Amino acid sequence: MREPQLLGSWLEAARARADAWKKALFTVLGVLVALNLFITPHHPHFTGEGLPGFWAVFSLGAAIAMVYVLKKIVYPVLARPEDDNGRP
Repeated sequence: MREPQLLGSWLEAARARADAWKKALFTVLGVLVALNLFITPHHPHFTGEGLPGFWAVFSLGAAIAMVYVLKKIVYPVLARPEDDNGRP
């Protein structure tokens, strides 16, 4: 029964150091994008894949598109009351 307490204390400590975790993760992501300038695929499957930083830009665009879809389309559907059948 000690496991949940250990996990809870670790999560509390990690939450207290959230800024340090955020800086570390952004640093790792920056290093990976910088390495992509020097390490490129030998045989890219399509043209964009050979460009440095392509996957970083692609994933940023995909994340922005998902946020837009969720905010504008999905959220209004989920936020309706249960007994609302869509008629005025």
